[in-house]
Amino acid sequence: MKSQKAPTVYLDSHATTPVDQDVLNSMLPFFTQKFANGNHRAGWETAAALEAARNQVAAYLGARPSEITFTSGATESINLALLGLASSNPQNRRHIITQRTEHSAVLRCIEALVRRGYHITMLEVDSVGRIDLNQLEEAITEDTLAVAIMLSNNEIGTVQPVRQIGEISRKWGAKFFCDLTQGLGWHPVDVDSLHIDLAALSAHKVYGPRGVGALFSRRKGEKVLLNPICFGGSQERGLRPGTSNIPGAVGFGKALEIMTDTASSYFKSIKEMRDQLQDHLFSTLDGIQLNGCPINRHPGNLNISIPGVSGEDLIGSLPNLIFSTGSACTSGSAKPSHVLSALGTNPSLLNKAFRFGIGKYNTLEEIDYVGNIIVEKVQALQTRRQKMVPT
Repeated sequence: MKSQKAPTVYLDSHATTPVDQDVLNSMLPFFTQKFANGNHRAGWETAAALEAARNQVAAYLGARPSEITFTSGATESINLALLGLASSNPQNRRHIITQRTEHSAVLRCIEALVRRGYHITMLEVDSVGRIDLNQLEEAITEDTLAVAIMLSNNEIGTVQPVRQIGEISRKWGAKFFCDLTQGLGWHPVDVDSLHIDLAALSAHKVYGPRGVGALFSRRKGEKVLLNPICFGGSQERGLRPGTSNIPGAVGFGKALEIMTDTASSYFKSIKEMRDQLQDHLFSTLDGIQLNGCPINRHPGNLNISIPGVSGEDLIGSLPNLIFSTGSACTSGSAKPSHVLSALGTNPSLLNKAFRFGIGKYNTLEEIDYVGNIIVEKVQALQTRRQKMVPT
């Protein structure tokens, strides 16, 4: 009798998500039927679809359509926000504030700005990854151009006090840039009430297609002035020139429309699955450690370290489980996670961490299976390692 093949379970939704079938269906006509690009009837039809998608993204953020610029993804949006803001910056503001656990795309942009003469305040985080608002208050001055703090961390899921950060930034006339990418869909976002001036987002984190994202830049009240960082045509008001990705934008708009209708129900079920897996592992395995905030956290995030078992060892022994030892953007790097290092994680546990990203297509039955098989493999790996240690 053939042994039954172990089921494949995808638990890396923080890296990327599958495209929702309704999203795919909305995109397909724009590949083969409504594909025109020009000043004629067929081109006007695709242009109208682009603007409809812009309206959907804007509605989700509580923004105006004119405040949405479509990009190739969050990384481009981040570069356009920070470098574009700096290039249009009045010379009296040469200071930027960020945090040590920010996404590498933000940190690399800030490194580039340092080379252009900007000075940076890098806020520390506490042991669960949250900034201290008092430290922000002490750091910000009339010289501060921007405060760049993300909504939800891509590795540990920790959610920052975004509203208060926006209030402090606005009080000093600094622009608040918030990378919404990982928290999009799972935390209420209204750019006005959160005092966000610039925001980056990406479709593939919310069951939309890869290769499309958006930048929100405020045009109401204290308008944000941005200069383009690449040049060409007049698309996206000249801020992001180049042929528009119509199918991608349509898919992004549809994905956010679906999230608007279903996020509350998915939020509850995803958090339930995350808590079930966490309770199972923590009640069974000795020395296990949670990385991140136990309260203010993405509902599908579980980042843990287990003594004596590296994430790589566990991935190697469980090829049917798809999860991550870090963020997708740094998966090719041998360096320890800068996020976990900033939390003060014990150095011996830095390469032991791994991340589960639970999504809307996971089930409680899968989570039960995952909990059981991980406990089994961890205990086997720990026993094997103990036998290898000389007495």
